[in-house]
Amino acid sequence: MSVTQQVDAQQAARTLLASPLAVNLSAVERTELNAIASGERAEARISWSAIRAAFSRVAGFARAIAGTYTKFKEWYDALSWWQKAPLRAITPGLTLLDIYNALH
Repeated sequence: MSVTQQVDAQQAARTLLASPLAVNLSAVERTELNAIASGERAEARISWSAIRAAFSRVAGFARAIAGTYTKFKEWYDALSWWQKAPLRAITPGLTLLDIYNALH
């Protein structure tokens, strides 16, 4: 893993932990993200379980991900900026279609 990837993963974890979504993370999810943020756990990206956990904290996610990509995109586009910001931060370099395909 490159230094850039490590820094990106750490920043993404820090952003999620500092976001409004963090209050709804489980103790396990928070521990995983803290380990990534501090550099104790070297990963090229935050795991899909952490990404799913973050997205699932937003109202309507379960219905959106169960539907078509078009419905998922409509749900995402309707989110406010403060809901999108931490979601974007934990998925650097991924398109919305990448996220949908991985979580669907």
